[in-house]
Order: sequence, then structure tokens, then C-alpha cells
Amino acid sequence: MSLADFERSRSAPQHSSFHLERMSLLLERFNNPNKKPSIHIAGTNGKGSVAAMLSAVLTRAGYLTGLYTSPHLHTVRERLRVNGEPVSESTFASLVSRTWPEVCNVSAEGSYGGITTFEIMTLLALIHFAEKAVNLQIIEVGLGGRLDATNLVNSEITIITPIGLDHVGTLGNTIRKIAREKAGIIKPKVPVIMAPQVPEAEAVIKEVADKHEAKLIDVAQECNWSGESVNHKKQKAKIKTKLDEYKFDLSLYGEHQLQNAATSIIALEQLSYKGYKVIDSHSALSSGFANIDWPGRMEEVELNGKRIILDGAHNKFAIDQLINSIPVSHYGRIILVFGALLGHSVYPMISRLTEICRGIVAVRSRHPKAFSSLEIAKSAEATGLKVLGKTETVDSGLNLALQMTNSEEIIVATGSISVVGEVRERVLGIPVERYPNIRIVEKPDI
Repeated sequence: MSLADFERSRSAPQHSSFHLERMSLLLERFNNPNKKPSIHIAGTNGKGSVAAMLSAVLTRAGYLTGLYTSPHLHTVRERLRVNGEPVSESTFASLVSRTWPEVCNVSAEGSYGGITTFEIMTLLALIHFAEKAVNLQIIEVGLGGRLDATNLVNSEITIITPIGLDHVGTLGNTIRKIAREKAGIIKPKVPVIMAPQVPEAEAVIKEVADKHEAKLIDVAQECNWSGESVNHKKQKAKIKTKLDEYKFDLSLYGEHQLQNAATSIIALEQLSYKGYKVIDSHSALSSGFANIDWPGRMEEVELNGKRIILDGAHNKFAIDQLINSIPVSHYGRIILVFGALLGHSVYPMISRLTEICRGIVAVRSRHPKAFSSLEIAKSAEATGLKVLGKTETVDSGLNLALQMTNSEEIIVATGSISVVGEVRERVLGIPVERYPNIRIVEKPDI
């Protein structure tokens, strides 16, 4: 993490900072571990959940499955998983030790600038999956797609989840511009699974797919879905495609997760056409969807007898999904613990949340890009939402919310995955992984 780290730097990266040539050169030094069959996933919202769903089902179907996602909740090792298990500390340390000399060499000798933290993490994942001899790897794009370090994988299937306005300083300030970056992962003649999109994004994806002669499968046209809540931890899902009808318990809550499940089902059907036996038995599929390990997404926990909902929503689209997933009976009885990171639009998120909250506790997470609680509070005041407190730590903010919440109210912690992670660490007693010795590069020289 001492390398240029766009996730943690407070300076927004420009497109001139990204080079596939740099990643390609690095992969060549390790005999191109990127050649394993992959499911490549881009999008603004839902790509992590879709990745987790696919990993769970493929694992239950008997495939050794690699999963690479970002960011992480508690430890960087969560980003590299095989059959759902994060890479061990010793293996991770070994991977870093073995690759570091070449990372330094490529940074110093290459003509494309220094390797970034995300690039070395991508390299570690691909080497780890190759050494584990996984049957299939599920790779989530980090930022954008076209110039993302993951865009050198060998795709069996491409998935694009819903696209919205996010990271506008880097990807562009219109849906069309952002969609073009996301659609950059589409490969010639590789099937593209397109989740429901706004018209501007859909038009771009279709255009790029046509250009590459890639079969486009529109989830909205291929299937329909419905669900029924069982409790705050799961829902009963029914998804009917042109091929089959699937009924199962889904261990992720919220209406949007039904759409993500539908996207995953269509992807699994496409894999079946390629010879993967994943939907022959509904038992493997049902078992996978019922046992997804993807915390921090409409997750409910309890502390001191108080209910807390944790959701990593970090843009307006995701906040809309969060609101749609909360029962109307809770409206007006919610205290918000909210923090956000630079690069995300705070005012639109809080403006939507005013509909359901009686007040907000503004917090600042440990993340180097976190807005101050004062900045969060100013945005809240501009929306008319009552500011109940401002704290420069999530822990202090949670304490304040707990004191102010009565037995009939709930706490919702959201705004960034970093806020959710810190609340989970407090509630569940999870050890904190800190990086106090790492200097954050404000203006990376790449």
C-alpha cells in the first residue's frame, strides 16, 4: 500500500494515470497468470453482490472458484478468495514477497510509470488463483473498466451491472461517458450479460457489443423475478427465465438483490451453454444462494439491545435501493450514522435519506479519503435534515446514536463501506487492520 493508491489517495486520478501496458508488462514477468477462464464484472452498483452470488453457486456446484473483489470490509485479504475463503496471512505475505522485486523493476525500468496498489493486488489474485488451479475465476472491475487493471483477463462471460453517476471526476460526468468506460470490458464474440440499465447506458452497451460482435443478453428481457421477505436476513426468490424456473432462499435482503440474483442466473445459464454443469441440479444453485457470504449489505446486527442496519450504499442509486428495502413502518424512526468518501456525491445521498430519518449523526471513518464530520453535517443541514451530532470517529458516532435511539427506533449506518466496516468491527469484535506506517501519495508520479 506504499504504492500509488487511488482508493486511499485524496487526489482523484485522471485517465492519463491508467495504462494497460503497465499491467501487461507486469503479467508477462510472471508467465501471464491472467489466462484462466474468467467471469468479468463491471458496473456502478451490484457488481460485488453478483460476484459473491456466482462464487457461492459455482462453489456448491463443485467448481474450485476464485473471487477477486474490492474494496474490503476488514482485511485486505478478503479481496482474494478461493471457494469463499480469504487468502491466508502466510500465503498473502509469500505472494507479496515473491512479486515485490519485479513490481519494483517494472516501476523503475518500464516506460509506463509506477505500479499501483490495485495493480499489484490484481497480480496477486491472478497468481494465487493460478497456483490453486481454480476452474473459474470471478473478477470484479476496480474502477471503470476500459483501462482497469483487470481488463486483461480471459473472459468466458462479461457482466455489466446497473450503471449510474459515480466517480465522475475520473470516469466522466454523464451516464454515456461512464457507460463507455464500463463497456470497455466487452471482448470480441464474448457473451455480455446486461443487467437492467437506464436508456443512455443501455444504448452505449448495445453499441459496443455490436461493434465486437458480442452476443448481448438483456436480463430484463430474458427473465422476470419476484420475492417475498422471510425476515431481515433472507427472502424467498422466484426467477423465471426462458430456460427454467428457479425458486430458492436468498440470503441477501432487499429488492435490488432479486435483480442481482436474476443477473447471476442468466450468467449461470450462459455458462451451461459453455459446458459448465451449474444449473443441472437446482440443489447446488439453491444451496449457493442460501449461503452467500457478503456482509455489510442490508445486514442487521444488534448492540446494547438496539437494532442496527448496515449497508455500504455510496451513491444516490444505491441509497434509493436502501430506502426501497426498508419497511415503510420504519420511516421517521431511523437515526442515521453517515460518513462518505471524496469522489462520492454526499448531498444527493443525504437528500434522499431525509425521507426516512429523524436525524443524522455525521461521522468520519478511518479511511484517508473520508469527508470530515463537519462537511457531512453541512450537507445534511442544507437538505433540512436535523443534525444530532458530529464526531470524528465512527465509534463515537455510534455511541451517540445508541444513546439517542429509543426501543422503537433503529440505527442505519451507511454512506461508505468504510463506515459499515468500522461499525461491524465494534459490534462483532472484529480485529482492526490498520496501516499507520503507510504514506498516502497525494499526487502519484505515474
